[in-house]
Amino acid sequence: MSEAIVRRDFIGKLAVGSAALTAACAQGAAPTAAAAPGDALDTWFGGMKGTYKVIYDCAPASAAPDGVLFAHNLLKFSADKLGTKTEDNSIVVCFRHFATPFGYTDAIWAKYPQIAQMLKVDDPKTKKPATRNWLLHDLVEDIEGANIPGVTTRGVQFAVCGAATEFIAKLLAGKTGDAKAIEAELTNALIPNAKMVAAGVVAVQRAQKAGFAYTYAG
Repeated sequence: MSEAIVRRDFIGKLAVGSAALTAACAQGAAPTAAAAPGDALDTWFGGMKGTYKVIYDCAPASAAPDGVLFAHNLLKFSADKLGTKTEDNSIVVCFRHFATPFGYTDAIWAKYPQIAQMLKVDDPKTKKPATRNWLLHDLVEDIEGANIPGVTTRGVQFAVCGAATEFIAKLLAGKTGDAKAIEAELTNALIPNAKMVAAGVVAVQRAQKAGFAYTYAG
């Protein structure tokens, strides 16, 4: 048998073997799990199209100013040092757990002063328990643009914890009040660019699923 015939026979057998191996692997592979259906939260995060995505996770009340400051710093220094534009970024600050009330407007803080007393949040101006959401007015560390209005004008959005809001409403209602009515009141009094989410921890998970980098704001 000539060398050419032997070579053709070998190549033919190799091709048949490769096809058989591929078929066997395909038959033995575990089925791929179906992707979970999306929901409104997935749609919210998925609709943010900036290339650079990050979520700042604020759990203690003291972390809320840091979350706003970090959002400001990312926008400023990536622009100053790397030449990015505002629209290149998708930034979410998540107010959850004890930081949740920073997602409410001044009216809520004024009506329910026990919020600040419970969280031990003092107004930087008066040095007394806050009766306003001071991040809507004052600058963090006196840095220009480092407050809620300053970052919302540059596209930063906020996730506000629904689970904590429900719990806060029950505390405010006490034994005789209408917790559901108070919860609705809180939900309808959110800061600009804010979305009430089922729970802050859920928002953090969905953000990472959508490709957002995670940063704990302390």
